Amino acid sequence: MSAEIIAAAVEADILNGVFKPGEDLKQGDIAARFAVSRIPVRDALQLLASRGLIEHVPNRRARIICLNRNEIDEVFDLRLLLETDCLKQAIGRLTPAELDRIDAALAHSNVDAGGSSWAQGDWAFHRTLYLPAGRMRQLAMIEDLRRTCRIHIAGYGVLPSRTGKWLQDHEEIVAACHAGSADTAVAVLSDHIEGARQTLVAALPGDPGT
Repeated sequence: MSAEIIAAAVEADILNGVFKPGEDLKQGDIAARFAVSRIPVRDALQLLASRGLIEHVPNRRARIICLNRNEIDEVFDLRLLLETDCLKQAIGRLTPAELDRIDAALAHSNVDAGGSSWAQGDWAFHRTLYLPAGRMRQLAMIEDLRRTCRIHIAGYGVLPSRTGKWLQDHEEIVAACHAGSADTAVAVLSDHIEGARQTLVAALPGDPGT
């Protein structure tokens, strides 16, 4: 089994909350799970580290990233800047076909919200919103930041409890897109991201100011 396949499986576990922020990943356990030697496991962990999902610590250990309050705030501040800008840029370029794609992504997201694939549906919806901006580097940065948030959201099991508000925000953003109201869409998106920040920060263990 290749390192890429192992990395993909472990990444899915991390993003689905099987492993918690700060938890060690034991090479021996992973090797036994996939019935491989430790060599492809080490390579898989290197891939995960390059994607920002894990970090290497002394004694050759690997652990899931675990951000403190200040680091979480930084991630969300960057998301606010990049996502609201991307949405504003996109609304000025929307075509009827793109609005149709956004409507379809919203419908899929509403269905996914009730199950284990809620995060994939949420990102697919936001990605569809932002794509018309044509800012692919910015979109890649947004995806990385959202992945970092998702590790913590899944690990602490917080955001799905806000599904009703989250879906209402989506509906309002789409309505603003159809109306061509960038200011309204950006305002709703800002509140949407801030709500996710506040919910995650409230679930952080330990001193919230560290």
